[in-house]
Amino acid sequence: MGTKIKTFFCADLHFGHQTILYHHPSRRDECGVTLEELQKDKNAAIEKHDEWLINLWNSTINKEDHVYIIGDFCLGNKECTEHILQRLKGKKFLVRGNHDRSCNGLERYFEWVGDIKEVKFTHNQYDFIDPEETFCVELCHYPLFTWNRRTHGTVHIHGHCHGSIDYVNILSKELRADVGLDGTLSNYKIVDLETVYNYFVKIRNNAGINKFADYQEWLMEQQGFRM
Repeated sequence: MGTKIKTFFCADLHFGHQTILYHHPSRRDECGVTLEELQKDKNAAIEKHDEWLINLWNSTINKEDHVYIIGDFCLGNKECTEHILQRLKGKKFLVRGNHDRSCNGLERYFEWVGDIKEVKFTHNQYDFIDPEETFCVELCHYPLFTWNRRTHGTVHIHGHCHGSIDYVNILSKELRADVGLDGTLSNYKIVDLETVYNYFVKIRNNAGINKFADYQEWLMEQQGFRM
C-alpha cells in the first residue's frame, strides 16, 4: 500500500515579501535571518526566508497530498510566484487573499482557485474523524462573524490576521481558527487536518458536548440567539 494522502492548511506565507520580516521578528528567528542581515540586504534576507519556507513545505508535504492555501501566498511578481509554485510539492487549492495578484494567470498550478470554499471530510477518508458525523470546514482568507452552515456544525478557518485575533477566537468559544503561519495554531508549521480537527474537538469537548452541530446550538443559546 502507498502512503495515505494527507490534507494540510496554511495561510499568509508571504513569499517574496521583505516587509513581513520587519513585522514578525519570530518569523525572522524561525528562518534564521537577523535584523542586521535584513537591514544590510533585504533581497538576500527574503531569499533566505523563501528557501526556508520552501524546505519547510517540501519536508512536510508529499506529492499527492492536498494543500489548501488560504490567501496571501506570494507578494513577488508573477515570474517569482511561478518559480516557487514549480518547486512546491502537493496538489494546491487557492482561497484568494488580498495579496494574491501575482497568482493571476497561474491557475494551472492549482486544483481550484476562488474566494471561499467549503470542504468536507469523513471517517472513510480519515479514521481519526468521528464515524457518526462529517467534518465540514468553511475556508476564507478573512475571519467571518458567521458562515454557511455554521448552525449545522461547520467550522471556519481563516488567515489574514497573523495570529492577532487568536485571543478573540478563543474567548468567543467560536469554532473559528487562524491557520496563518504566524498564528498560535500553526506556529511556523504547515498544519495538517488532524491537528485542525483535534483543535476543534477540544473546544467542543470542553463544553461537555460530543457533536459539532450540538455545540453550535449550545453556543448560540449562550450568545442569546436562541431563547
